[in-house]
Amino acid sequence: MQTPRHLLRLPLFALLASLCVSAPGARAGSPAKGFPDEFKDPVTGARIIRLSTLPGDSEATVIYFTQPCITPDSRYALVRYLDRDAGHTAGLMYRYDFQTGALVKLTDMITRNQWMVPASGNLYYTSADQRAIYVTNIHSLKTAKVADMPAGIAMTSGVTVNADETVVVGTGAYLSPEEEKKPVSKEAPNHSPTFGETFRRHDTNLLLAADIRTGKVTELHRIDTWLGHPQFSPADPSLFMYCHEGPWAQVDRMWTLRLGETTPRLVLARTEDNEIAGHEFWSVDGADVWYDHVFRNDKSGGRHWLEGKNLKTGSIIRYPIRPPFGSIHYAQSPDGKFFVCDGGTNKEHPEEQGMFILVPEGGELHPVRLCSMEKNNYRVAEPNPHLTPDQHWVIFTATFTGVSQAYAVEVPREFWK
Repeated sequence: MQTPRHLLRLPLFALLASLCVSAPGARAGSPAKGFPDEFKDPVTGARIIRLSTLPGDSEATVIYFTQPCITPDSRYALVRYLDRDAGHTAGLMYRYDFQTGALVKLTDMITRNQWMVPASGNLYYTSADQRAIYVTNIHSLKTAKVADMPAGIAMTSGVTVNADETVVVGTGAYLSPEEEKKPVSKEAPNHSPTFGETFRRHDTNLLLAADIRTGKVTELHRIDTWLGHPQFSPADPSLFMYCHEGPWAQVDRMWTLRLGETTPRLVLARTEDNEIAGHEFWSVDGADVWYDHVFRNDKSGGRHWLEGKNLKTGSIIRYPIRPPFGSIHYAQSPDGKFFVCDGGTNKEHPEEQGMFILVPEGGELHPVRLCSMEKNNYRVAEPNPHLTPDQHWVIFTATFTGVSQAYAVEVPREFWK
C-alpha cells in the first residue's frame, strides 16, 4: 500500500482539469435564487461569503467543529455536500479556495467521519459502509486505502489522526446480521428518535487504531456503552480524547487515553445531580480540555461556564456564560487569545441569535457579535464554527436560504493574526 502521507501534488494542468466552479464574478446558479453569494450582515455589516456554490439546492455544510478542515496558509477549506441516505456525516467532499472562489471536488467516493491533517492536506475518512478507512490528498486529489476493518466490525462515529500522522483512531462496533439490515441514521444522534434507545442498549463499543503505514488495525479499548467524538491532542501524538455518548446528565462524558496504555482517564467527575458538561475540545497548544459546563439542580441552578482543565496540573479556569452568547459550540482562536461561538435557538427572541467572538478579560468573556443568526434553523444546521489560521474568517453552516449551506464571515481586523 502506498504511504498516504507521501501522496504527490498533481501537476497544474491536471488541477485545471478538475471540477471547478464559482470563481468570484461567476457564481450563477447557486442555491436560493435571488439570494446573493456575497452580502453584508444586516446587523454587524460583516462580509459574508457562501462557500458551497454548486448549482442547485443540495444541502452543504462544514464538518464538526473539532475536526480540522482548513490548510495552514488559510487558502483552502473543506465543504461537504450531504448525502442523507448514506448517513448524517456522509457526503461528497470539496475544497474551497479563498483566493479564487473555486470549488474542487476531491473524490467521487461518498465519505463519512472526515478528519483533515492540515500540514499534509491529507483528508482521512471512512467509506460509506464504514468498513474501511481511506485518505485523499486535497492538493494532489490522489486517494489511497489506509485500512480495512476486521470482519464484523464497522467504524461508527468518528475518526481522528494523531499529530505526527502515523495513526488513525476511531470508534467501532460489532455488526450482527440484524444490525446489518437496519437503515443508517440520517440525523445527528442528538436529533434522532433512537438516541435514548441507543444509549440504553449498552452495546459493545470499541476504540480502534489503524497504523497509517501498514494498515494494521488494533483494538485499544472495549466497553459496553456508546462511544463517540474521538480527537487527538494537537500537540501530543500519543494522547487522544473521546466521549461516552448519551444524555449528558447520565454519563461521565469526557475521557482521555494514551496509546500504549489500557486505562482511560476521566477528565471531569460530576459532583451533583443534573450537572452536565460536554462539547469538549482541545486548547490550541494541547495543554487543556475545554468544555461547556452547567449546574442545573435547584440549589445551584444557573451556574454556566466555559471551562478549561489543564491535564497536567488539574487546574481549572472558568468563564461565566451569559445570554445572549450561550452557544452550542465554542472554539479557541489559533493564537489562543479569544474564542468564537455559534449561538443557539432563542424562540422568544430570534433576533438575538448570533455568532460571537468572546474575549477573556478580568475573569469574564466580552462578546463581539460577528453576524446575526436570526434566520438560522439550529435544529437543521448547527453552525460548527472554524477559524482560519490567519484569523481572517470563521467558516460555518447556516440555513440563510432555507437550506443548509457553508459560509464564511469576515473577522474584524483587530483580531487578525
